[in-house]
Amino acid sequence: MTTDATPRTPRGQALVIPALLGPAIAFIVALLLSALAIMFVNSAYHYTGTHVEPRVTFDAYRRFFTDPFYASVMWQEVRLAGLATIVCLVVGYPTAYAIAKIRKTGWVIAAYVLVFSPLLTSSIVRAYGWFVILERGGPVNWLLLRLHLVSAPVRLIFNFTGVEIALIHVLLPFTVFPILSILLRTDPALREAAADLGATRVQTFVRVTWPLSFPGLYAAAQLTFVLAMNAYVTPQLLGGGRVQVLPLLIYQDISDLNWPLASVEAIALIALVWITMLVSNLLFRRRLATVGERG
Repeated sequence: MTTDATPRTPRGQALVIPALLGPAIAFIVALLLSALAIMFVNSAYHYTGTHVEPRVTFDAYRRFFTDPFYASVMWQEVRLAGLATIVCLVVGYPTAYAIAKIRKTGWVIAAYVLVFSPLLTSSIVRAYGWFVILERGGPVNWLLLRLHLVSAPVRLIFNFTGVEIALIHVLLPFTVFPILSILLRTDPALREAAADLGATRVQTFVRVTWPLSFPGLYAAAQLTFVLAMNAYVTPQLLGGGRVQVLPLLIYQDISDLNWPLASVEAIALIALVWITMLVSNLLFRRRLATVGERG
């Protein structure tokens, strides 16, 4: 029995993926460029204190880059996101490694539920939950007092510490998942081969597991940092107005109808994230090149 179907040529196969991805990519790029263009136009206008005048003055840029307050906000946001990323990586990597080692289905499901449970509730509910836990009369201070670790309740809300703790809790699943996906895809035969050659568990981890899991670690670091930089609800509720970050300032200026300053702050936030991603990509490529030379 014959068929009219003909083998697909390599050229035809090469055109399938661009044809499928083209519309989505074009839509996303057009939307992004349109939003950036609107922000750039608004950032150039003049704000009188009550409304925006459509005349080019660039006053918002001068205010943003000459006022030390905005430099301190950007530095605080970078510290907040950087520390959250480091802690999430330190906690998330052993967690992902342990989950990847579990063989019983029931325990695996329990581990997934435990790690990813923060994603099952809204960000507002999580923030209020931490508010109750960390307040002066909350469980954390009660435990510290009962253990005689402190002589008086510790202030853990409306400051940098409280925001950091809640932010780490929110972002930890986003750190675990990329690392776990890479660890689960690693061929067990590679570890078995290292063991057959006389490598200890520590040597196998350092020479095999760690290098192979580095792409997942890198992806987790980028994702966690970007989400931390754009966090709004957690700093708003647990910061109490004392922990200022750019998303909060953007919202406040939009509420005050100060579109030029809000646009400049948004552009600064986007530029800060993009520069960080560019630098991390360069470092990651250099790391891969170094590993390749050693191999």
